[in-house]
Amino acid sequence: MTFRFLSVFPVLLFPALPMISAAQTPRGSAISAATTPVPRAVDAALSMSQHTGGNRIEVVVNGRPILKSEVDDKMRSSVMELRSRVNSAAEFEEGLKKLRDNVLESCIEQELILNEFQPYAATFNSKVEAHADEMIKKQWVEGAFKGDWKKFRTELEESGMGWKKFRDQQKKTVIMEMMRGQFARPESEYVTNEERAQWFKKHEMIFREGVKLKFWSLTIPAEIPGEKTAAEQQALAKEVRARLVNGADFASLARTHSTDSKRDAGGSWGWVDRKDLADVFWPVVSKLPTGKISEIIPIAGSLYIFWVEGRSGGTLRPQAEIDLAVERGVKSEKRQKANDEWVAKLRKKATITYPK
Repeated sequence: MTFRFLSVFPVLLFPALPMISAAQTPRGSAISAATTPVPRAVDAALSMSQHTGGNRIEVVVNGRPILKSEVDDKMRSSVMELRSRVNSAAEFEEGLKKLRDNVLESCIEQELILNEFQPYAATFNSKVEAHADEMIKKQWVEGAFKGDWKKFRTELEESGMGWKKFRDQQKKTVIMEMMRGQFARPESEYVTNEERAQWFKKHEMIFREGVKLKFWSLTIPAEIPGEKTAAEQQALAKEVRARLVNGADFASLARTHSTDSKRDAGGSWGWVDRKDLADVFWPVVSKLPTGKISEIIPIAGSLYIFWVEGRSGGTLRPQAEIDLAVERGVKSEKRQKANDEWVAKLRKKATITYPK
C-alpha cells in the first residue's frame, strides 16, 4: 500500500505504513507523541488559558490547545469575502459566527489527523519536508510569483506570517493529504451508471447553456435600523413564506411586502436568463425546483423568497465534457464521504475539551 496525494502537485509515493504500536512511537520526531497523559495535558492547557490574555484557548484536542490566533489566521480571507457580500451588521455577525464554527471544526479535524500521524513521524518527516518544499516551489514561487523568490519571501514577512510559519502550514497540508490518501479512501473508486445518473440529475443546470427561467422575487430587508430588528424581519419573512407555501397569491404579497425593483409588477421578472440577473443570484435561482417556493435566502443584507414558475431547458454542453465532470464529481463526493467517516472515528477516540 502506498500513500496517495490528492493535490495538483507531482505525486510522491510513500512506502507502506508500518504497523507501529504506541510503545514504538518515536519521541524525537518533529511531531512526536505526547509524553504527558492526555487528562493531565488537558488540565495543564486549560489552566494556561487563564494567562493567555486576548489569545484565549478555543479548544483542547488530545492535550494540544488550539488558540484564538490560529482560528483567526485561517479566517482572514473568508472574513474579507463575507464583508463583501453582506450589508447589515446583523447578517455579518450571523455569517461570522457560522464561519468561525466551521473554521474551528477544520482546526479540530487537522489536529486529529496530525495526532494520528505521530507514530509515523520519524519515518516520514524527511519525505514530508521534501514534498512541502516542492509544493512551495511549484505553486508559490514558480506559480504565483513567477520565480521571484525574493518577492515571495518579502510578501510573506509583510503579511505577518513569516517563512517558518508558512512552511509549517505547508508541511501540515502534506501530512493531511498523505493520511487521507491512506486512511480515508472510499471502498471503491468505480463509478456506476446509477451514480452518474443521480449526480447529473442533481447538478444538471451547470451543464446547460441558454437556460431561461420564468421567475418571481420578494425582497425583505434583513433589518431596518431604528425601526425593525433583524429578528422582527426574519419573523416577517417566515410568515410571508408560510402564506405563499399555503397558496397565497405571490403578486399580492410582493406588492405589500417586497422592496425590490419588481414590487409594482408583483415580483414578476418574466422570462430571464443568466445575463439578466446579478452574478450572486443566478447560481441560487437556477438550482431551484420549478413550481416550488424557495426557502428564505439571505443575500447582501436582504431576505429573498423566490419562485421559479417555469423554465426552458437550453442546450447541454458536449457529452464528453459532461461525462468527465460527472466522473470527477462522483469520485469527489465519495472521497469526502470516506473522509467524514474516518474523521468521525478519530473524534470518538479523541479527548476534546472546550474551556468554560
